[in-house]
Amino acid sequence: MKGKVKDHMCMNMSPLEQAVQFHGHICPGLLKGLRVAEFALSYLGVDPDRDEELVAIVEHDSCGVDAIQAVLGCTFGKGNLIFQDYGKQVYTIASRQKNRAVRVYEKFGVLKGPEFDRFRELARKDVLTAGEEAEKEDLRGVLFEVIMSMPFEELFTYREVDLELPPRAKISATVRCEVCGEGVMETRATSTERGLVCPDCLNRVGGGYNV
Repeated sequence: MKGKVKDHMCMNMSPLEQAVQFHGHICPGLLKGLRVAEFALSYLGVDPDRDEELVAIVEHDSCGVDAIQAVLGCTFGKGNLIFQDYGKQVYTIASRQKNRAVRVYEKFGVLKGPEFDRFRELARKDVLTAGEEAEKEDLRGVLFEVIMSMPFEELFTYREVDLELPPRAKISATVRCEVCGEGVMETRATSTERGLVCPDCLNRVGGGYNV
């Protein structure tokens, strides 16, 4: 029953509202991720994910990824959000049913200008004055209009790609690490002379652990 109520609530929310609710606020990064998510749904001709029909590969861990999770339904918990730590504003969205994937990346330097520079400057500050808070909010509105009204092809480059999709997520058994005593996924544990050891303890061998 709770799941049905949640689905009904999401159906009554726009993609922007879903993204903002998930992320907590509006910012340029979230809006760019939103544009990518909406584009991917249209380009691939699919609906938001319910049971791993979609897979998202993201190459950064910034705000836009929250829009991918909220709007597309690709999440770490379902195993269909894959993080590759390349520090690049790149998203690859794939559909298992359509056997298609599209790679989208932000054009370098396309979002520039004094408004963007000032917003980043204020965003990096730990404490803002009341005047700076008001200025930041005004800039947020300006950047919202720029990002949401810019033609997609001016903001991003995209191409269809061949992609070997990972298998659907499986529930793995939990085993006990013989070093720290904590539970670890069996598929992540390493067999040693001492027994099964978690990755963290295995990495500490040089720091005193006698595995």
